[in-house]
Amino acid sequence: MDRESTTLTAPRPDHRGDGPVSFAATAVEVAGDPEDGPRLLRRAARRLCEAAGPDTVLTHTGGELTARLEPGLHAAMYVSTEMRRDGAGSPLLRLNLRLSGHGATPSPAALERWAEVWHRQALSALEVVRVAGELPLMSAAVERLRPGRPLEGFAVLVTGHFLTDLVHLVGCLAELGAPLDAMTVLRKDYAYQWRHRVHGHLVEQGVRVVDAADPAAVREHTERARRRGLRCLALDDGGYVAPALLDQARAGGGAPAGPGDWAGVVEQTMSGIYKLQGREPELPFPVFSVAQSRLKGRIESYWIAEKAVTTALDLLPALKIEGQPALVVGYGNVGAQIAALLTQRRMRVAVHDADILQLIDAHESGYVTDRDLPALLDRHEPLLVFGVTGRTSMSTREFRSLRRPAYLASVSSRDIEFDLPALEALAEGDPVTRPSSSTHVLPGGVDVTVLAGGRPVNFHETDSISNLHSDLVYAGMLIGACAVATRPAPPGLDRGWADAVLEESGLLLDYYDRYGPRATARPAAPRR
Repeated sequence: MDRESTTLTAPRPDHRGDGPVSFAATAVEVAGDPEDGPRLLRRAARRLCEAAGPDTVLTHTGGELTARLEPGLHAAMYVSTEMRRDGAGSPLLRLNLRLSGHGATPSPAALERWAEVWHRQALSALEVVRVAGELPLMSAAVERLRPGRPLEGFAVLVTGHFLTDLVHLVGCLAELGAPLDAMTVLRKDYAYQWRHRVHGHLVEQGVRVVDAADPAAVREHTERARRRGLRCLALDDGGYVAPALLDQARAGGGAPAGPGDWAGVVEQTMSGIYKLQGREPELPFPVFSVAQSRLKGRIESYWIAEKAVTTALDLLPALKIEGQPALVVGYGNVGAQIAALLTQRRMRVAVHDADILQLIDAHESGYVTDRDLPALLDRHEPLLVFGVTGRTSMSTREFRSLRRPAYLASVSSRDIEFDLPALEALAEGDPVTRPSSSTHVLPGGVDVTVLAGGRPVNFHETDSISNLHSDLVYAGMLIGACAVATRPAPPGLDRGWADAVLEESGLLLDYYDRYGPRATARPAAPRR
């Protein structure tokens, strides 16, 4: 997919005269036919005017659309066409926005707000087809699951990273019967390149978009579904749904919702599964754990690990890493792959895991290990530490055990892997903050640099794994959603249920046929 252009230019310092000052300019690049340009421009202009308020008037002036957004701030909008830089495919339509006015320059926050609204441009038909072509396993799964429209009658809640694969996932759910106007997507706040366009596309489809951190989001989705006589089903990423429902039950002293409100939850991350540990008996519905499935653990883990290692090393300053010590905390599926990749980079790798079986596995695989993490930090003196536990792996005691400058890289959802408040409390003075890291000086003069703000490095200013890689797990989630809707297991968390359903679904056979030794390179299933 093409990169989303989000550049804001500053006002020109050499402006003279009484005319308006140019405050900022930005453009959205859309793959499409040139004749679509005027229609897309009008749609984008209407979106900007709706954000400005009902009294905003759109006018046509000298080949441009213009509008007054707020006192002293005017927008000029026009479309231009340019050939793709790679010389292939359809032309690029540039939807241009120029903000200007008289008087004081608007605040950067105000300019960014208008730029964000402008960039909420739905994907064009050509872009939707291109995304679908990068996700053939999902499309083929829909073709197998489509008969009977298994998700008809369900209000689906999706927790999503705002990448282009989310657009196709929502489209597939709709093809399986889930009504778009009853769907809620919880937005995870990562700065992906296409996040504004994905947001705009979902809203244009009639989907309700809510911040994942909104504590009322799950309850409101349940209430909306109940009013329409629909049951709820969630495709979750990080434990935003089932724990929230259980917390509501505890607060209310009863079931998390009405008896027939929730059919179940499909969870794709181990951090989401960890949040349910010890609470499984409370679950009034089944949880389909793609997170613990063999499909995710054996195939996807390498892709995540490779992206995490590559990005983390790119974020380091100019350092010679060969022969330097590294530490992987968490020897699960992804952690084991990270340890192997660091070894291939000729680093000296140590491993810690709270699970004794995982620790034995790491030891017998040749890694330096210790049951006590502070002792391992003190002895191994790692230059680079990867946190891959899905929980908080390092806090005050561990930070005090660092003996040399170290770089911390998280591969867990959000910023839970390293106890950042504890690090800040321990540090001397204010941190040195850079665009991709922050450095804290611990007592004794040890510098500790947190990469990517403590958030997962594999998501840092990038689209994580490619669509061709996310395809497999998203296809598994579609299959899990249909299983929850039509053939649910008893309430609780049964990891064997997901393996059984996924392995009899035909998904793995499809994957092998496409990418195995006799790969046929079949195209995605045709869209209907």
